Amino acid sequence: MIYKKRIILFLLLACFKVSASMKVPLILNDIDWPPFFLNNEEESLKGVAKDILEKCLDNKVYQQKFIKLPVKRTHVYMQSGEIDISIYSYNKFRKDFVIYSKEPMFTSDYGFVVSAESSIEINELNDLSPYVIGHLSGLSHTPEIMQIIKDKCLKKQVFDGYNVDAMFKQLLAEKPRFDIMINSKETFYWRANVLNIKSKVKVLDYNIKVKNYFLTVSKASKNIENKERFLNNFDACLVEIKEQGQYKEILAKYGL
Repeated sequence: MIYKKRIILFLLLACFKVSASMKVPLILNDIDWPPFFLNNEEESLKGVAKDILEKCLDNKVYQQKFIKLPVKRTHVYMQSGEIDISIYSYNKFRKDFVIYSKEPMFTSDYGFVVSAESSIEINELNDLSPYVIGHLSGLSHTPEIMQIIKDKCLKKQVFDGYNVDAMFKQLLAEKPRFDIMINSKETFYWRANVLNIKSKVKVLDYNIKVKNYFLTVSKASKNIENKERFLNNFDACLVEIKEQGQYKEILAKYGL
């Protein structure tokens, strides 16, 4: 009898392992985008987007697999289908290779940060004219900012960076490499707090744009068969957690 029970237990465990291994892998880029994506092992939190994905992707069917890639590589891999899903603001050119969800996952204010000692004031984009801009490589910009960056590149007034923390150090160096940095204001506030430099930097009031961000599926994804249904299910869950208050609880964890 004991022998039979052991066989049954073994078979049950084997079935469980097989069913777990049969989960469909979903490949995502684990970008460095606080507080929406946190991939530092020292962080106890995962990020707003990861918390939402955890709630609204069917974990019985899908297994999320995060890989760390530069922002530009994400775009390339979303085109090829090597990455299945990503979080994007709306861009008509991206519609060539992704399908957008309908319900925004979160909103981000897009603006500027300078050193606390700086006298820089931005009331309109023309005010950027005399300054060297710190630009995070691969970051999506409005057409107006893209044109400013292109014009400034010709004058060698753009510094390309690849990590927000490193760029903060360069902004606050004895001889700064640039005068002003562009990014999500939420990212500026979060990293300044984590790095304990809130008193050393100043987020300017001027808003370039308020952006909504959506879940997108690569049109070339082989892991998501019915892409429209996948996104509709995600949207329905997102609407539900917003109505039930769980969404606000997630944002509150990150001071948003």
